[in-house]
Amino acid sequence: MKSSKIFNKTLVSSAVLFATMTLAGCSSTMEQAKYADGTHDVSAKGKKGLITLTVEVKNGHIIDIKTKSHNETESLYLNAERLLSKVVTNNGHEGIDAVSGATYSSNGILKAINSLPRADGSQVEYVAVGAKEESGDDNFKLKWSIQPQLGLLKGDYYYEEARFRQGHMGSVSIVTEINNSDNVIFAEFNESGRPNYYTRLYQDVPKRMSEYNFSMGKKKGTAWVQSALTMEKLMVEQDKLTFDLNPDFDPSLGNKLKEPNRLKYAGIDVVAGASNSIQQSMVPLTAKIHANINGKGTNERFYQHAEKLVDAKGNWTGVTAMLRLVVDTETKQITKAHYDEVFADEKAQIKDASQKKFYRQSKYESINYVEPARIGFNVMIDGLNAHLQQGGSLFLIDDLPATGDTGSYAATGFTKRSNSWDNYLKQAEILYKEMRQDGMIIEHKKQ
Repeated sequence: MKSSKIFNKTLVSSAVLFATMTLAGCSSTMEQAKYADGTHDVSAKGKKGLITLTVEVKNGHIIDIKTKSHNETESLYLNAERLLSKVVTNNGHEGIDAVSGATYSSNGILKAINSLPRADGSQVEYVAVGAKEESGDDNFKLKWSIQPQLGLLKGDYYYEEARFRQGHMGSVSIVTEINNSDNVIFAEFNESGRPNYYTRLYQDVPKRMSEYNFSMGKKKGTAWVQSALTMEKLMVEQDKLTFDLNPDFDPSLGNKLKEPNRLKYAGIDVVAGASNSIQQSMVPLTAKIHANINGKGTNERFYQHAEKLVDAKGNWTGVTAMLRLVVDTETKQITKAHYDEVFADEKAQIKDASQKKFYRQSKYESINYVEPARIGFNVMIDGLNAHLQQGGSLFLIDDLPATGDTGSYAATGFTKRSNSWDNYLKQAEILYKEMRQDGMIIEHKKQ
């Protein structure tokens, strides 16, 4: 009897175990049924045209992918085609990076896979990806912000620049309240690497919103821009543009963060990584501006407008458009213009996956950012500045790079109109309206 009970108990346990394993197997099968079974032709646009793949799906799992047709450059596509085996192994495109040097072809392949019919009938929105080799350091711990002040900013404008310490170019922009020079409402310091900088990558490159901050952070544990931000905040909050020399200054303590006598000027507290820039460039330049404010004054007016760019649903894309114009108050002519698109401070805030690596940088100052129109973003904006300084219209910009769809890189150096020009025109309209109301700009022709 006892033996019978043990036998029956074993049967029951075995049945429960079998049922559990069966359910687990069913659950596993259900989880794997990601795509609709069958052989599917799927397509998406690469760099030069449609890429069409033939995908075989069995039990909801991709088991084979072949290229049916494409119009890509053969050598580039062969590199991108290496992704096919990864997609099979991964059973989908999620989490797979583009192949460096074949980003457009890679995204064409991955987007085609994304259009594969799913077992549940759903359709997931595709987000473009970049090459892993180009991505930033995911574990970068330093924090700083490069975000411009949103909305309108205007005031009397002062600017000084000069080379210092082996040829670095330092510059300071100060904006004071109109007709009240005692109130500093905007301060900005920038520096470009000297032309003979030991690292070619950073020769003549602005440091404020470029990869330089990340490089500095990895070497010295601090971003260059952090000192500039500290000083700018102090100047605006205290309306302070001059600093007294520190009587106990000891230059040998320059990199000793906790030593009170490491700084040349009293009353400032800057990060060691950029203390030379502040002491040798920013402070002397702001002293010159202070002298001008209390002397000859200025005949230039500053206007800036910054606005977050949003998608069709009204959600921030993680990019902020910013336009600055400086105008001569006597001639009403534009003397300086700068447009930029600034990436968010955090990767997670940037919607386009291929642009996440540019967080805390701007399109103009980034070394590695590639404009889809295939011309340097800085080249476009430098052209805009020259165009406006020469009396060109804010709105008639068809003579500038990447303002038209040529389709010919060989003939023009660019292939299509940059979307940034439309973003610029919107900001230009806002500032133009404000400047006209103030009587600070002559009439500019429109289309």
